[in-house]
Amino acid sequence: MARRTTQSRGARTGRLITLVSRRALCVLGGVSERRLEVWEREELIVPVVVSSADEGAEPLYDREALRRIRVIRTLEEELDVNLPGIGVILNLLEQFPR
Repeated sequence: MARRTTQSRGARTGRLITLVSRRALCVLGGVSERRLEVWEREELIVPVVVSSADEGAEPLYDREALRRIRVIRTLEEELDVNLPGIGVILNLLEQFPR
């Protein structure tokens, strides 16, 4: 599984930041790559970094992306919220301190 750990540390925690590939994120989040692409077009999920590879650029995602996928899935599947509504809810959730 394409899992990478960066050498930089998180600003608040001092922990290493783990980044995963698109495929790994889909497996962990329980979504298809096609569904993830839709959410990326709607800017609900954004890669943290795009790594340079010989064959092209590969997007990498952090724990926050996985958390957002789980929230999006809950809103979409269990609460039947449409994509624009999910965007509004995610923006509101970002405004609350954790």
